[in-house]
Amino acid sequence: MPSGYHNSSISPSSEIAPPKKRNNKNQSLREKSNKSVGGQLGRDGVTLLQSDTPDEIVTLPYSLTHCKKCNVDISTVVAKLKERRQVLDIELSSIDNKITEYQSFSKKCFSCGYENHDNSSFTIAPNISYGSTVIAMVAYLNVSQYMSNMRIVALMKNLFNIKLSEGSITGLLAKASKLSLSTIDRITTILEQVPIIGIDETGCKINSFKYWHWTFQNERNTLIIANKSRGTKVINNTFENGFKNACVVHDNYSSYSSLECKSEQLCLAHKMRDLNYAIECEGTKLMKDIKTLLKEAIRDDKESLSSTQKSATQSSV
Repeated sequence: MPSGYHNSSISPSSEIAPPKKRNNKNQSLREKSNKSVGGQLGRDGVTLLQSDTPDEIVTLPYSLTHCKKCNVDISTVVAKLKERRQVLDIELSSIDNKITEYQSFSKKCFSCGYENHDNSSFTIAPNISYGSTVIAMVAYLNVSQYMSNMRIVALMKNLFNIKLSEGSITGLLAKASKLSLSTIDRITTILEQVPIIGIDETGCKINSFKYWHWTFQNERNTLIIANKSRGTKVINNTFENGFKNACVVHDNYSSYSSLECKSEQLCLAHKMRDLNYAIECEGTKLMKDIKTLLKEAIRDDKESLSSTQKSATQSSV
């Protein structure tokens, strides 16, 4: 091969006349700012403050017998509080498992000898089972903190002295899922009636199989569903009544083409990406002005303005 070529895996002609780079349509919306690195002015910081009611007070011994400056005997002087220092920690001795025993009773019939056992008040499984706090903790660690079954087993043993198996974790997650069905139904009903709802779907792996995580949300409620399908049937099966009162915000994927809703809107993030792509391809003043206008609208919507102020801002634009 002639000298001067940098990569033997491609043809020399490719280095001489490399293909023209195509513009990437799905661009990041992150823009360079003039802000300095680190915490910004006005941010909500977290400061560790002393407590006025500490759980324990340790009085340190006073060991000085003479004045540090003039060496006079001060052993008879009454000491007064000069400084307080506190340590915030976790009291591990109080974090432990708790076993509650429920007892039921029986009465023997004096006539026939039958043992009448009243177990109607039992709401728990026979023998011994895990309580609601354990179930909630396992579900939280798995769903919110993305911890594996193996790590949850180690944490529960080390912190609470509760011995679980990885199989037990799977069973508790299934139980938590069943217990949450009523809450899921309530959220689904709420989202069917809201005036605006956002929908998106993203690919994921479940047990090595390709699934889609569907997200339906408004300002206060979020419903996430895992399904092998990326089709409209997932929406129709989840929301049987559709979104008759809602404006649905989405990314214009084909699954949303037959939605039952009041109105639709392309999500602003996708609009911004399309504008960035158009500006990079052509760089026209019109596209730049539209982008500026859209950014101002997003900024105004995020600010705490009254409806009158927002109307005035929109009319001025």
